[in-house]
Amino acid sequence: MLKRKFFVVPSFEIYGGVAGFFDFGPLGSALKHQVEDKWRTHFVLEEDMLEVTTTNLIVHDVLKTSGHVDKFSDFMVKDLKTG
Repeated sequence: MLKRKFFVVPSFEIYGGVAGFFDFGPLGSALKHQVEDKWRTHFVLEEDMLEVTTTNLIVHDVLKTSGHVDKFSDFMVKDLKTG
């Protein structure tokens, strides 16, 4: 329903898409903005915290140095019906 109503759409969909990446449509962007505004009002203004904006992608060297590569593992699940 979210895709049909254009809240979100897979990123680069016209080129086949990229797993795990989504773009917001007009309604999704508006909703995201409202959630961020509420968060900002509470934490930054009321709790006197600082806001920082960083990248969402992390390079392998950072994950290796922080110990995430060696200490954490994610279970892989394969859908037997669709692969």
